[in-house]
Amino acid sequence: MDSFRNRNKVRAVNRCRTYDLRRCLYHIRFYAILIFSGFSNVLLAQQPNISGIITDHTTNEPIEGVTVNTNTGIGTITDMEGRYEISIPPGEYLLQFSSIGYENKIQNINVLAGRNLVIDLSLQQITNELNLVVVTASKYEKNITRETVSMEVIKPEFLTNANTVDLDEAIQKVPGMTMIDNQANIRGGSGFSYGAGSRVLVLVDGIPELTGDAGDVKWEFLPIENLSQVEIIKGAASVLYGSSALNGVINLRTRYPGAVPETRITAFQGIYQNPPDKGKVWWGNQQPYFGGGNFMHSRKFGQLDFVAGGNINNERNFHQGQYNLRGRINANTRYRFKKVEGLAAGLNVNYMYYQSGTYFLWADDTTGAYKALGGLDSASTTVSEGKNTRMTIDPFVTYFSKNGSQHDLKFRYFYTKNNNNTDQGSISNYYYGEYQYRKSFSFGMNLVAGALASYTSVNAELYGDHSGDNWALYAQLDKTFGKLIAVAGVRYEAFHIDTARGNSDPVFRAGLNYELTKTTFLRGSFGQGYRYPSIAEKFVNTSVGALKVFPNPSVQPEYGWSAELGVKQAFKISNWLGYIDVAAFMQRYHDMIEFKFGYYNPNPVEGEYDLNYLGFESVNIENARISGMELSVVGQGTTWGINTYLLAGITYINPINVDQKNFVDSLTNADNTLTQAETDSLEQTIILNYRFKTTIKFNLEQSYKKFSWGIEARYNSFMINIDPFFEGNDPLVIYLFGEPTEFIPGVKSWREAHHHGDFVMDLRLAYNITDNIRIALITKNSLNHEYSIRPALLEAPRSYTAQLTIKM
Repeated sequence: MDSFRNRNKVRAVNRCRTYDLRRCLYHIRFYAILIFSGFSNVLLAQQPNISGIITDHTTNEPIEGVTVNTNTGIGTITDMEGRYEISIPPGEYLLQFSSIGYENKIQNINVLAGRNLVIDLSLQQITNELNLVVVTASKYEKNITRETVSMEVIKPEFLTNANTVDLDEAIQKVPGMTMIDNQANIRGGSGFSYGAGSRVLVLVDGIPELTGDAGDVKWEFLPIENLSQVEIIKGAASVLYGSSALNGVINLRTRYPGAVPETRITAFQGIYQNPPDKGKVWWGNQQPYFGGGNFMHSRKFGQLDFVAGGNINNERNFHQGQYNLRGRINANTRYRFKKVEGLAAGLNVNYMYYQSGTYFLWADDTTGAYKALGGLDSASTTVSEGKNTRMTIDPFVTYFSKNGSQHDLKFRYFYTKNNNNTDQGSISNYYYGEYQYRKSFSFGMNLVAGALASYTSVNAELYGDHSGDNWALYAQLDKTFGKLIAVAGVRYEAFHIDTARGNSDPVFRAGLNYELTKTTFLRGSFGQGYRYPSIAEKFVNTSVGALKVFPNPSVQPEYGWSAELGVKQAFKISNWLGYIDVAAFMQRYHDMIEFKFGYYNPNPVEGEYDLNYLGFESVNIENARISGMELSVVGQGTTWGINTYLLAGITYINPINVDQKNFVDSLTNADNTLTQAETDSLEQTIILNYRFKTTIKFNLEQSYKKFSWGIEARYNSFMINIDPFFEGNDPLVIYLFGEPTEFIPGVKSWREAHHHGDFVMDLRLAYNITDNIRIALITKNSLNHEYSIRPALLEAPRSYTAQLTIKM
């Protein structure tokens, strides 16, 4: 071979006598490349392979994502079956195996020419620290202490013990989180938007769960019976997740089966008790009730992973006319190819059908507090009844290459159909696709990059017929410099609804995390965000009693940013491990989209007002600033033989309408005759609507031998401002009617009588009959406190639930 190449090289040189210099150099370079390539291929062919499988020492389960590195920088990561393979020249090396939550292992190896090595290892889980491993903030596994943003984690046991039927019940237990009529709110970043649009993006395994029309989420559709954990990002996350992640992200991560098949069945039955004021009882001696159950089964069939789950629920609510009868079934599959190592493909499906009656406004704040405005007569009622279908089909492909990179291809088809008796039906088809590339480098850098596109078509009585699409490109890098982790990312996105087009300016995020000591971590972050208005916000045209909502096709996207400084302190008390987290944060929003009450006649005549055009419309009205602080603690362990889990926190926010503040400042500075009471009244108007300035959460779960018990307590301070329309003192209403006029009775008087905030407590007690059978009794709103979060809607009185859980 070598003599052949040398003879050809000589011939090429000889050709210089007859060819020009350029052609001579071309031939020499061509044959030099051939010779170099030949030597390179021979060397690579001679390099031995090191391969193996990494498993968990306790469960013997394969561990995905283990970093396998040599002291020379050559490395890779394990695939979903725990397999790895690297090619390396002969020599002596240090081979290190590391994974988050496990103790590192280092082996001395001697690699001989022509001989492959097989090294199978088991890694021991770390037991002397509280390991919360998350993926949402960085799109790869990272210990929560090393993230640059505030995050919380909810484990599945937390939901089961509290008989959490829908995920929104669990969300409101988390410090900094509130739910206002089923709409998620993180640190005051959102208010109440009448079910249209969301500044908090909800995901299942990284795929958006918001519908293509309203941009909302139905919490009962989420498959919480097959839950690995829920991860919550507090703050703008648009760089990785795009529009609707302006205020944060809630990501539900499902799980795949282990080595041993598992089946779990839960059934429950409960009743609502009468409220303290018996005059509000409309149901006589027939107590409102609820019941249902869920199941989950997971197992492996050779190379096929299979998980199936489902949920049924039947409720006759304490709100007059409200009921819910639903069934949901889901399945996750994944096939791990034997002939192509690192390749897997699967299909996840979720289907739900439900019938419901939806209560929206009370009749009044006294005897009609649980009755529907307008009664149940079809000509006047504000209750709507519907039959609805939701379905998702999610095919995916994942490939782990031998060089340590990961490729993910995800698709979704999301079908929703809403039929109701108020001519507000809609059908939405949503198509989504994303490619994502991840690479962990041996020198401490991680890269995540991707591209996505989606398309929506809507046929609706409620919105009309519309279509929209969007696409995006994003990338994020993080690099470790000793004890410092630095993160930077960028995203560009474009959208199109009918003939309206737009695009985001590039949005950026950056963050730092510094390990001050082995148990103290400082962090700082800045992230930009944006949100395109949903089809519902642009085109909704409906009414509920006195509430009318008008379309506004010209509403524009909203933009913002969030910044945070925080410290996370790990601690250990005997066998009890935990974290204390303190954060100071700031959020800014520009062109904030809010539904604002006003006069929206498309053809106004000066001096004339048609009352049919009084109502709400989504408009860009506010520049907002929300600053605050948060203290939270999470921990678990055993003290005096009692297993204890704790999640608690307090959040304080100062939510300011910047435009209104500037207006109030100009008034107070220009008029020195204002009394203190008048000044205080003006100052209150700068607070954003539908925000609690102070929230406190406390969740404690304990167990001893076969018994377990828990307590949950929540406090919300008084909601200072709501839409003036609800209290009848909107300036336009006063101008048109000559005096304050309530369209919905009792809101103003209720708020005047309940202006000290609300404290709610839940209790639970459980007993393990055997290792596989558990019974529990749960009481929610144990003090039977009457309270309201959203105007004209009372929350649930005390309820009792009996629960049975069987594991097989």
